[in-house]
Amino acid sequence: MEQICGLVIDRRSRGDKTFLAQYDTSFEIESLETFHLALEGAYWEDYRRDEVVSEMERFEFKAGWPTVYALSTETALVKVKLRDGTIGWGEANVPIGPEVFCLVLENLVQPMAKGREFGHPRDLNEFLYLAQRGRGYFSGFWQDALAGLDIAIWDALGRRAGVPVAEMIVSGSSLDAPRAEIPVYLSGIRRATLPERVDHANNWLDTGLRGAKIFLTGDLDSGLTELEALQKGVPNMGQWMVDTLWTLEGDDVARGKRDFGELGVRFLECPINPEDLEGHRELAGMPGAPIAIGEHFRTSRQLPEWLSPRSFDVYQPDIGRTGITDGLTQMAMARDAGIPTTPHMGNGVAVFQAATLHFSAVCEPTHLQELQAGHYEKTQAITDSAWVYKDGGFVLPDRPGLGVEVDEDALQGFIVKG
Repeated sequence: MEQICGLVIDRRSRGDKTFLAQYDTSFEIESLETFHLALEGAYWEDYRRDEVVSEMERFEFKAGWPTVYALSTETALVKVKLRDGTIGWGEANVPIGPEVFCLVLENLVQPMAKGREFGHPRDLNEFLYLAQRGRGYFSGFWQDALAGLDIAIWDALGRRAGVPVAEMIVSGSSLDAPRAEIPVYLSGIRRATLPERVDHANNWLDTGLRGAKIFLTGDLDSGLTELEALQKGVPNMGQWMVDTLWTLEGDDVARGKRDFGELGVRFLECPINPEDLEGHRELAGMPGAPIAIGEHFRTSRQLPEWLSPRSFDVYQPDIGRTGITDGLTQMAMARDAGIPTTPHMGNGVAVFQAATLHFSAVCEPTHLQELQAGHYEKTQAITDSAWVYKDGGFVLPDRPGLGVEVDEDALQGFIVKG
């Protein structure tokens, strides 16, 4: 038992209590290999393409957004080989500086973990967390590296057992079996003009899509106007979500929550600075749209003070930052606080997306799952994924592990050298 901020956490009973009885989750790492990739095309595609205020060789800043973005789609994969010869692939959500992820895994994690026997992925995660907690590595690239490795281990264990990862982890959720179908929403309507965005959303609607999320530019009034125009131009879209990218300030905070609530949004994501715990607590008690956060968390140790008192309404862990193992713990903690979980899906290719979808398959079906459609399409050049979009969502594949085969020959054309 462990006590954090007054809450008792039994880490052995959350997320893995029946895994050991049903599947062999023991393993020993023989080797790790990482790949820093750069794929053509920026994260935002054509959205706000003329609003760049600062551009560097690899990065850009857009007007009104404090967050930096890459000019190409950068990510990193990790290939793990277990002592029994089983291979697994992992990927973290590291769009900025994926070379650091690679360095941490190959130069630091590998010598620490190689040759040790672990009974469960949680044991590896705890071992590596404790190795650096005294130095303050509670978040950031260290935890991103552990998340990517955790995903690779689960892929290997699923391949070895001959079952999809969702089958192995469902006992760590509230469900009796993984969901067979996962409906999704489009994350961002990434076209340059409003008419183009209306057309793009309607085209997706024709595929069976049920929802979409828009991103504010930092101007609340223009964001409200944008949503109203989209609702008018795409009247059959079932759900709308709004992400402000942590930009609301002053009176716009309460007004944004209220006004977007009146427009019927499913949730308002990342409304204020992610460090502002008290501000989130106040916001949670105000009338208006439900508040969704979670992508900035890395471990379950960060979560208790955000759950009691309650500071948000929808939890969005990013599996490329939490890993599958601790993500299950976080989902259980949120569920105990009466908060539903729907994973965030950020930057990444097929491995990260598949890990997110497997995790989503064991979440209660309260919300649509986020889909990064542009990245989904880019992955086809380097991977063979059993996850296929159809009729507004994905069907859980029966391929073992994550359901993704990486073409290492094709990968060579996208590797960043040096």
